[in-house]
Amino acid sequence: MEIVISNAPFNRAAALALRQATFVTERGIPRDVEFDDRDTPERLYVVAYQRPELPVGTLRLEPQSATEMRFGRVCTSRQLRSQGIGRQVLQAGEAWAQEHGFLSGLIDGELTAKSFYERCGYQVIGEPFAEDGAPVVTLKKTF
Repeated sequence: MEIVISNAPFNRAAALALRQATFVTERGIPRDVEFDDRDTPERLYVVAYQRPELPVGTLRLEPQSATEMRFGRVCTSRQLRSQGIGRQVLQAGEAWAQEHGFLSGLIDGELTAKSFYERCGYQVIGEPFAEDGAPVVTLKKTF
């Protein structure tokens, strides 16, 4: 498994393709909701590749302040879920954030994924709310 963190066109394309398959096609989230103004050419994406031509997991790095990083749009290929890819992608994003001076991470995770994020060391910090038609909760981890 190779993990790439960059805004290079190939990496951005891989991240967006995974999100199209996961959130738009599989989950039915409208494409104009899924792909927003935070998907800029400068945005960094963490992408796990099973092979150079096969991206299998991704997340978007979204700095919230000089010390807090949001890990957004986390997803894994449907066929490869529950194999640790999401954890690897998240750990790579966390390591990058720590290396760049961030002290904590935030995730707005669907309630169905809450236990996954808790196993990764995140704690719920707010009440559930609706986002893109699904119940979501904000979780935080201090590095």
